[in-house]
Amino acid sequence: MVAIGAHVRQVRLGDRVLFDPEDRAEVELQSRDYVLLRERDIHAVGEDRRADSGNTGLYL
Repeated sequence: MVAIGAHVRQVRLGDRVLFDPEDRAEVELQSRDYVLLRERDIHAVGEDRRADSGNTGLYL
């Protein structure tokens, strides 16, 4: 995520999210493409691997 609205509760800047590619809108601003999502369209927020867990990769 690069930006969030004022009323978003579950997502923070920098989070990696899982969403359905069909449920999105795209916009171009100053020659950069952005994907617009509503919070309800996000299926999961990724969690980075914890150093003490011994697991690898990104887990949802």
